[in-house]
Amino acid sequence: MMRGADIEAAAAGSWHSNGSPPQVREAAGATRPYEPIRVPSDESCGPSSYRPSVLASERVLLWTTPHGVTFQNQLEQLYPESYVVKLFFVMAESLDERTRNDYGAGLLHFNQFCDRLSIPEQDRMPASEILLSIFIADAAGSISSNTANNWLAGLRFWHVINGAQWHGERSECLRHVQRGLRLLAPSNLNLQHPPITLESLIQLHQGLDYSNTFDTAVLAIACLIFWCGCRLEELVIPAFDSFDMTKHVTRSILPIVTQESNNVRYSTFHIPWTKTTGNNGADINVTSRDHLTCPHAALFRHLEANPNVPSHAPLFSFQTPTGAWTSMTEQWFLKRCNQLWGP
Repeated sequence: MMRGADIEAAAAGSWHSNGSPPQVREAAGATRPYEPIRVPSDESCGPSSYRPSVLASERVLLWTTPHGVTFQNQLEQLYPESYVVKLFFVMAESLDERTRNDYGAGLLHFNQFCDRLSIPEQDRMPASEILLSIFIADAAGSISSNTANNWLAGLRFWHVINGAQWHGERSECLRHVQRGLRLLAPSNLNLQHPPITLESLIQLHQGLDYSNTFDTAVLAIACLIFWCGCRLEELVIPAFDSFDMTKHVTRSILPIVTQESNNVRYSTFHIPWTKTTGNNGADINVTSRDHLTCPHAALFRHLEANPNVPSHAPLFSFQTPTGAWTSMTEQWFLKRCNQLWGP
């Protein structure tokens, strides 16, 4: 049982579709019921049956090549189709939503590059080391080395899931191109963001309006991140359409009990996922502090200001002036903080 998904049923449904490669992979994707729904990007490649118009997060699974089609056909000759569906499903599950989106972006850039150079479909996979090197070199001066690494990691995974040899592992040519790209990256891409200090948190506290439920949620998130060592993605959903009940903490954990030890108040709540523990999650210990940015006080101020948000909503959802509610997103949180912190 994987997230409650009935893989056998999906495989049986795809069996009647004559086992064409896209439909088998779609069956693997369909077994992930809690995947976020995203609006497809306006960017696209040239028309190709190998690259259907799908969400960025689904490209690593649903985009293929002549080599990938041959590989899948070979698998289906050797093993029952339900097992092939499970194979693609489990491989796709090795990546989280954000990584799949990042990899999908890299695949888009690679195939757009190949379209511009009229690279034949059969030459895109396995991609030769010179093709990989020219692709990265073409982007020199416009992307950071981290972006290039993400693009290459996505291409490598795409090769693996399609049973193709990866020629970028020990390529001296590609290694030197990556080194040159780091040196040629625009200076603004290499700027390090200053750390968030206690003074920054105080500035945020002083600039927010606590009669506003949105600002109340912003402070609670910021204080938990600063004092409790949380990551933003562990508390807040990336976007409206990316809520995942297996990763994002909801108000179903309420009520959060306050306890006291040695005259110090504290509370604990569980989040279902962290970057280091995966789906084992972690307990967040929120201890009161004698400071105006006390995380315990900020958390309960947020909960008291937003009492009518349903239990299935993300924890840091907030009520709107109309009486409805909406979820805090990473973009909204960062935008509000940056408004107060300035450039």
